[in-house]
Amino acid sequence: MDRISNLPNEIICHIVSFLSAKDAAFALVLSKRWQNLFTIVQKLEFDDSIENQGSLMDFVDGVLALPITTRIRKFSLIYHNRFVRLRKRTGLVIDPHVVNRCLCNVLKRGVLDLKLVIDVEEGYLLPSEVFTCNTIVKLKLTCNTIVERHALGYLVIDVIPEDAFLPGLESLYLKSLRFSDLRGCAFQTLLSACPVLKTLTIHDVEWEHWKWSRTVSSPTLERLIIYRTDYDGFDGSDFKSITFDTPSLTYLEYEDFVPDEYPVVNFDSLVEAKLDLTLTVNHEWPAGYLDKDDPITSNPTNLIKGLRNVEILHLSSTDTAQMLCFFREAIPEFINLHHLTIAPTDYEGFYWRFLPVLLKKTPNLKTLVIEGPLHYDDDEEEEEPEYYCECSSGCNCLLSCPVEVLEISKYSGTTKDLERVKYFLGKLSCLEHVKLGVLARGSDKKKLRITTDLLMLPRASVNCKIQIKFSKNYY
Repeated sequence: MDRISNLPNEIICHIVSFLSAKDAAFALVLSKRWQNLFTIVQKLEFDDSIENQGSLMDFVDGVLALPITTRIRKFSLIYHNRFVRLRKRTGLVIDPHVVNRCLCNVLKRGVLDLKLVIDVEEGYLLPSEVFTCNTIVKLKLTCNTIVERHALGYLVIDVIPEDAFLPGLESLYLKSLRFSDLRGCAFQTLLSACPVLKTLTIHDVEWEHWKWSRTVSSPTLERLIIYRTDYDGFDGSDFKSITFDTPSLTYLEYEDFVPDEYPVVNFDSLVEAKLDLTLTVNHEWPAGYLDKDDPITSNPTNLIKGLRNVEILHLSSTDTAQMLCFFREAIPEFINLHHLTIAPTDYEGFYWRFLPVLLKKTPNLKTLVIEGPLHYDDDEEEEEPEYYCECSSGCNCLLSCPVEVLEISKYSGTTKDLERVKYFLGKLSCLEHVKLGVLARGSDKKKLRITTDLLMLPRASVNCKIQIKFSKNYY
């Protein structure tokens, strides 16, 4: 013990950071010097998936045993209670009141970063102190509920305390949660309680099961990430609208179904957007390609118009291309857009149909990235497909396109791919750099042929350089 005590304070702090909460508490009791030294604990973490982690009860006991003056900067509790019935029989199930007692204790210790990932039984309530903590800066809540046959459901939040206030919260991550407040809007109450919120992430979202005002509103929000991961069984009959009132938003990542309408979209400060959006037919997931006669019940018009100030745009799916195809009249002129990424698939040519329309709306585009096959190809199709690329059928949209950098990540070396690249090189007069990712399959002779074919292509720009990268996987 003397040898350790003689070490510098910073080394002792580093050593104790590896101890469990219970052992750390025991160490503090042993030495008055250590008690003074550890008035601040940088992090306490429990993860039941890690071997030799010990029991959750021991961890909770250790937290509760810490001196009242001890401050905790980061607290993480990960407890996957998916086999709750087995744990009940073996006496290992943890009383949620014990967990909440631990949380309340931590929230009084000046915690800045709180991560809670737990599986709980239906009826579990988060302690109200979670929504009234003055010090918390980063909050991550992932709360699955145990339903029949050990399946996981969503934790429902139907009450936010009237005095909810998180004055320091800058980052909020919500997963597997639903808001259901019949008296008002618990979700908007939560956002309103966060006066300096900068980042909001909502994972596993199912808006149609929420009871809320259908509004995402925050004057300070800068980053918004929305992910829907479960598409099966979608019933959008109550998926009426979403309003985005986020005037300070600079980054949007949005993967979801498109509702009936977007009454208000305030993205005036938006710089970058990544979209993976799916239209609905009769308020259901079409799970396929749309026809012009399909009764589309989604209307993304105001959302598309709201993107007008974006500088970097990623279109991540064929569904997104379909949306822009069917609502191309809503596409504004993207005066600020300088970087466009598209991800076509080899199933249909939606991207190649709307791309000319989009390029005409981007007078200052500098970088075009194509993350997908260059050419729609179907050996069984005798006639040109309906969505055949207008670029290759006489459209001169590329002649005035100011693109300087062209990146193609999935060049296959086929004749049709070569024709597409030839068309780009022959029309883009401002082109300076072309980057092609080629899957490294075949002999060196084949690679040499691909390289030679590309380097021999005529170019409208005398300054254009071609970079070819062969790799085992597309980059």
